[in-house]
Amino acid sequence: MQLSPTLAGRVNQIREYRNMTVKDLAKACRMQTGRIEDIEAGLETWLSTTDRQILARALRIEAYVLKEAEYEPAHPELSDPPPELLHELAENILHGVRELICPRCKKAALKCSVQEGFDIEGARIHYARAFCDNCPFVLK
Repeated sequence: MQLSPTLAGRVNQIREYRNMTVKDLAKACRMQTGRIEDIEAGLETWLSTTDRQILARALRIEAYVLKEAEYEPAHPELSDPPPELLHELAENILHGVRELICPRCKKAALKCSVQEGFDIEGARIHYARAFCDNCPFVLK
């Protein structure tokens, strides 16, 4: 069987191959029928790990079969900031500035911290760390 390249197509194709209705699959997954319909209509193009596992188990397939067809659209407003801005952000954190706005979403305040460690010669070094609660930005 040649599998569809999209998540919507694969879920529909495998559900029909297993001779299941949308209602049967929803019941097996303990999801709303509307959610399965949204997935098959292409309104949901990627799944959380948990939902992927549940759906795969109900369809009696391996989860990677669904994962390889998932597509998470790129959000241009959430693109990675330039390295110069990240360096400046790290310097500000190391100098004690804590009220910094996320450079990616520009909406939320960053959660900042300084991590201490030792280099290979045993000298103490400090690392700036930050993450955003609103978007997936992480300063490592």
